[in-house]
Amino acid sequence: MNRNVGIAIVVGIILIVGVISFQIYDSSYKRSTVEEYYLDTTHDDEQNIKHVVYPENPQTMYGLVISKDKYLLGENIFVRITGIPIGLKDSLYFYTPNGIKYLTLSFDGDEKSYVKYYFKPSLRKNIGICDKEQLIGEWSAMFGFLPNERLHFEIVDEILPGSEEWFVSCETESLLIPEFIEPSLIP
Repeated sequence: MNRNVGIAIVVGIILIVGVISFQIYDSSYKRSTVEEYYLDTTHDDEQNIKHVVYPENPQTMYGLVISKDKYLLGENIFVRITGIPIGLKDSLYFYTPNGIKYLTLSFDGDEKSYVKYYFKPSLRKNIGICDKEQLIGEWSAMFGFLPNERLHFEIVDEILPGSEEWFVSCETESLLIPEFIEPSLIP
C-alpha cells in the first residue's frame, strides 16, 4: 500500500511539473523575424506584428527610462523622465551611432516633474541622415548636465512591417515629429 501511494505521489508531481513547464513555455515571448512575418500568410493587416518587435526591456539612468534595449527601424521609441526637481532646466540629447545629434528634448522642472515622449528615427535631410544605415547600431541618450553618462539602446537592421516607405529616400518628410505626451493621458 505504501509503495502504491509513493508511486502515485511521484506521478502526480511529474504531471504538475510537466503542466507548469508547458504553460511557461507556451506563454513565453517568441520573436519572429520580419521575413517570417511576410512568409506567414495568416496575418491579417499586420495583426501579428507584436511578435516581430523586441520585448520590453527598460533601460534606466537616474530618472530617464527608455522602454527597450532593441528597436526595429520604424518603431516608436518611448522615453520617460521622472522625478525632475523644481528649478532644473535641462535637455536630453539623442545621438545616432555615427555621433550625429538626432534629437533634443528640453524639460523644465518648474513646469513638470514628469514627462513622456516618443519618436521614430527616420531619414532627415536637414541633419544629413539620408541612408537607413546611418540609423542602424547603438544609439546613446544623455542629459546636458551629465555629458559623461550615457544610456544606450540599439536599432537593428530590420524594418517594421508597413514602414518600409519611410526608409527609401531622404526626400520624404520625417516619419514623425516628436511630440510631448501629457502624463494624464498615459498611465
